[in-house]
Amino acid sequence: MISLIVGTLDRVTELERLLTSLDAQTFKDFEVIVVDQNPDDRLAPVLRRHQGLKVRHMRSGPGLSRARNVGLRAAKGETIAIPDDDCWYPRELLASVAGWFELHPEFDTLFPTMRSADGKPVGPKWHPGPCCCTKENLWDCAASTTAFMRRPVTDAVGLFNENLGLGAASRYQAGEESDYFLRALECGFRMWYEPTITVHHPDLHDPGRLRRTSYPYALSWGYVSRVHGCSWRHFSRGVIRSFGGAVVSLCKCDLARAHTYLLRAAGQLRGYVFGQRDLARLAESPTK
Repeated sequence: MISLIVGTLDRVTELERLLTSLDAQTFKDFEVIVVDQNPDDRLAPVLRRHQGLKVRHMRSGPGLSRARNVGLRAAKGETIAIPDDDCWYPRELLASVAGWFELHPEFDTLFPTMRSADGKPVGPKWHPGPCCCTKENLWDCAASTTAFMRRPVTDAVGLFNENLGLGAASRYQAGEESDYFLRALECGFRMWYEPTITVHHPDLHDPGRLRRTSYPYALSWGYVSRVHGCSWRHFSRGVIRSFGGAVVSLCKCDLARAHTYLLRAAGQLRGYVFGQRDLARLAESPTK
């Protein structure tokens, strides 16, 4: 069985789309754990419309990592996935994943690629082809919404860091998935990126969204890079890309885009240098 853990907040129509895509799956041996962070019952009508699914409706406090941890503690499947509440699945996805794991017992985690409704890649600058994931290329292969992990991975790695990720009490509003997958690699698990398999997701490159998220997401990137001992080459390449993007944007007189790139560079540097101190202070705070 596959356990799909969906942390959700403030999204109703998007969750409806995901559940509709799950209703249409050709592979039926799965459960859906909806971890609801809304303060009301706005999801009740949506869940009633999908009674053919094996859904468990749970609650958690704020933070995506916290929601996923609630789901991890409850999951019963041999394979664990953590789809975003605004993604959706092609009807053959779960069948493809189950078949892939049967054919590849040597791998513990599968990362499909992420594409928009019209088939265009969204998210990170994806690796050009299928590959075994390493500490150096993980950033180009892995997204939490595409991850499918065998149960031994989640049993060994444990819970997500609740000080990281969207809705966390810290300014580090991403990085929980990279931290989790790097911990899995450090435990010796093997991971594969397979771009021929797709999870659908809305475009992540909206300019307004990028301006809002560049700095807090880059903070997390810097922190995770430092705490997991990623190479100086990896870190410097990321920062150089950010400064380079700012220079190119300035040459094109695109001041808004240049500002976004500079925010990303500043976040990467601060997270790398001060991230461990920032999160240590949060852990020591009596109000945490």
